[in-house]
Amino acid sequence: MKTYLKAIPFVIAGLLINTPLIAGSHEDHSMHDHEKMTSSASEATGMGTVHKVDAEKKIINLTHEPIPTLNWPGMTMDLPVTKRVDLSTFKAGDKVHFTLKMGRDKQYRITNMKPAEMKNH
Repeated sequence: MKTYLKAIPFVIAGLLINTPLIAGSHEDHSMHDHEKMTSSASEATGMGTVHKVDAEKKIINLTHEPIPTLNWPGMTMDLPVTKRVDLSTFKAGDKVHFTLKMGRDKQYRITNMKPAEMKNH
């Protein structure tokens, strides 16, 4: 019995060390902390695929390719859009090009978005 009790701290330590690795293995990064991905850029462009549009809340959920200017890896996330972006023209599955700009509140918003042009092969 004493051997089992002595092993408990090691088991707990192992779980604590491995939990961030397991938690970080998911594909949906909608809650990703961009503050840790530092960049001095206030504006950047990206390309992605739309998953969900909430025109009422002015938010779009998309999976974007890596955005090197911001040091962002490719991920799926919710992004707010400005008044200038007409979300009624977009739907799930659309491929888009977009421009992000940092606001005074230090949050990036999509300021311009258009359908991605299809390349002819």
